[in-house]
Amino acid sequence: MLLTSNIKIVSWSQKTTNRKRRVFLIMSLFESFLSFWHETSDKTSGRRLFFLGSLISLCAVTVFIGAVPTRRFGHDIFFLLDNGWRVVNGQRPHVDYYSPWGPLTFLIVGLGMRISHYTANGIGYGSAIAGLAVGLWSYYLGRDRMESSPRILLSLFLTALIVAPYALGTWPWASSHAMVYNRYGYALLGLIMMEAFQPVRSGKERTEESFGGLSSGAAAGLLLFLKVSYFLISLPLIGVSVLFWCNTRRRLLGLVSGFVLVTLAFLGYLHFDIQAVFNDLRMAAGARSRSLFVWIPVSEVAQNGKRLLTVAINGVQLLTAALLTFVCLRRGDGARRSLWWLQLVLLAALTITADLLVLFTNQQANALPLTAVFAIIIVNTVTADQGRLSGSQGRSAFPHYAAVLLLASVLVLPQLGSDLWGLTYGAWSKSRLTSTTAVVHFTEPCLVPLLLYDSVLNPGGNGTIYATYVNDGAALLGRASRPEETVTTMDMFNPFSYALQRKPALGGIAAAAYNYTLSDELRPSDDAYFGNADIVMVPKRPAEERIAHENFFKIYEPGLHQRFRLEAESDWWRLYKRK
Repeated sequence: MLLTSNIKIVSWSQKTTNRKRRVFLIMSLFESFLSFWHETSDKTSGRRLFFLGSLISLCAVTVFIGAVPTRRFGHDIFFLLDNGWRVVNGQRPHVDYYSPWGPLTFLIVGLGMRISHYTANGIGYGSAIAGLAVGLWSYYLGRDRMESSPRILLSLFLTALIVAPYALGTWPWASSHAMVYNRYGYALLGLIMMEAFQPVRSGKERTEESFGGLSSGAAAGLLLFLKVSYFLISLPLIGVSVLFWCNTRRRLLGLVSGFVLVTLAFLGYLHFDIQAVFNDLRMAAGARSRSLFVWIPVSEVAQNGKRLLTVAINGVQLLTAALLTFVCLRRGDGARRSLWWLQLVLLAALTITADLLVLFTNQQANALPLTAVFAIIIVNTVTADQGRLSGSQGRSAFPHYAAVLLLASVLVLPQLGSDLWGLTYGAWSKSRLTSTTAVVHFTEPCLVPLLLYDSVLNPGGNGTIYATYVNDGAALLGRASRPEETVTTMDMFNPFSYALQRKPALGGIAAAAYNYTLSDELRPSDDAYFGNADIVMVPKRPAEERIAHENFFKIYEPGLHQRFRLEAESDWWRLYKRK
């Protein structure tokens, strides 16, 4: 009996010793992490090289991917290719054709196209350029606002947010360039949050507040010409910072100057046709309102089990953001300075509201990137406070500090990890193209880098259908039309001007979607829609959602038959020529 008791005591003692060793190992690793995290000098070559190497690596991988092998929403890539091709050929959104989106995304794609010699890889090249610009912009903006490690983290986070080749709100292996403008919009909002809610270090106010205001004003101007909903969300972020704690004359002048300069540049590009811009945005807002009802997302959640998971994920993120705010509010009086309490509560409320509004208006299934930006901003403030504490004070505040870092990681790491995973998966898929056989390849040379997959796991993967759809139409145009004849398509997107490298027709729509970009009452006229097109391609059975196509076709069918006659047919298409 005594021997058994001794064995139990020895066993319990060993378990206790092993537990202590594990705790000690975890604490040692955490202390090593903190020693790196609290490095304060941005001027050391090692940290600069780490940031620049990471930034260049992210952009280089994006260039290598180019047009990602697409596993979801494959047809959406022609939204970028068609509108980028229009811009390359001198057309301007709003002025030369109807577009609910501003020209910024199309200019980025057009620049990438020029660099890639007009191949589909230009989409990836454009994203790499945008990621590089935002990464450097963020890093420079934070030089006198943020501690070194949070500054590097936020800059790389925004870069990865831009370049990751999958649609926000989907799984990172569902590779796609669909809705890339959402990534650009979130990144620009992140820059505004960084400037608006991070005070400049003392002694640097004169130059940094002017530059900060210029930065946020320019970012707001870019958002206006990216997608107006993002611009509207930026206004309260800037407005609250001006009203409550950052309203110096230098910053206000910078805000106005940055916004005016960017706006004038874009308006000059659009020939100062403000009326055309206003008309397009009015039509887009009216049409989009037809599909925005509170009960729609509720109904989708109730009918779709997959939505329940995304709701749970979003709920965890929002609760974590609220808990992080609560923990930070309990900091000591010494750290509660310069309206910190009011600033934190307002920032949390604005961030959560902005994320939910973008989520709702985009009908995006998941992803709340602004909460991650919020978390990094909070971590930066708490890290600065922790670094100023003496040894005994720092040890007493350590549990609170560890709690803040842990909660912030719950908000930052899922999005950052997902973006890095998506980028890595896209590169891996691109490197295996030579072994791809079970995919319908495009026949036109400029589309050769592009592969669209079917996927059971991703219901939006319609690669075989859409590639066959485009190939069949391109072959029909090759037989029944001349290279100088311009083409439009009665479908969501027009793939043929770019695919055949023809001059695009004036008029038409950037993307036609019933009750999203146009409706029965709010739409371009027949003359504006058909423009100066010589040929109209009408699908016999559209590759997209049939109901949306049929309603859209009914609107313009009378105008089609009035202006055009049937000239030729194929398995998928009817080709009409102008009378």
